[in-house]
Amino acid sequence: MNLPRLAIESFLLFSGIFLALLLEGYIEDNQIRERQERLIGELFLDLEETISDINNDISNNGEFLRQTEIVIDAVNNPTGRIDPENAFEAIQQVCKSYAFVVPKVSTFESIKSLGLDLVDDDLLRTEITDFYELSLFRISTAEARFYDFSMQECWPYVSENFAWSDPLEKTTRQVNFGAESTQMDWLSDARVKAADLDELLQDSSFKFILHEAFIRRSFQLLHYERGLVNAEALKNRLTDYLR
Repeated sequence: MNLPRLAIESFLLFSGIFLALLLEGYIEDNQIRERQERLIGELFLDLEETISDINNDISNNGEFLRQTEIVIDAVNNPTGRIDPENAFEAIQQVCKSYAFVVPKVSTFESIKSLGLDLVDDDLLRTEITDFYELSLFRISTAEARFYDFSMQECWPYVSENFAWSDPLEKTTRQVNFGAESTQMDWLSDARVKAADLDELLQDSSFKFILHEAFIRRSFQLLHYERGLVNAEALKNRLTDYLR
């Protein structure tokens, strides 16, 4: 047996196997990297739409919060510069609860299903998880708390203590879905009038309704704004990662 020749053949065989394994690992690493970059890119687009959605609801919630403040001022200072009867005409805005953040989470769920370790940057992985599993949970919880209060306490009270004398006027309303905008059928706010203005101004139950509406909506706005800060920070991190 030609030992030198056998040694060379064995070396070439093992070298070929080793190189094949290296090549396979290189190809697999590239595929993982490409999949990771593709998913991070899709997550960036989802996040942009979610940020737009949060901004829309910050605007709506802020408008309703301001109306609640006007009503509170009218109750606290019935002889002040704000006429309670006029302030109460838009009392329905205190109870409104149709603004909800509807985040796009499909890409995040895809990343989770593949394993969050797919994102090899530890800090980025933590920020992604914190936003999608903590910030959005806080937003949805605050929305649900206000919705429950609105349906179970606010609207029933307004219905019992205010008269809605104007006819129902059909109109349209602009609705934003993230960055997209469309029109839907809507009903205009009608003017309402307190059944007994003097009694209402002294009603502890009315003050409780205003107290709860303000606090719960304020919490909702707080979580919108905190969520927006976290979303913008995550967007910047994703931008840096994709460069």
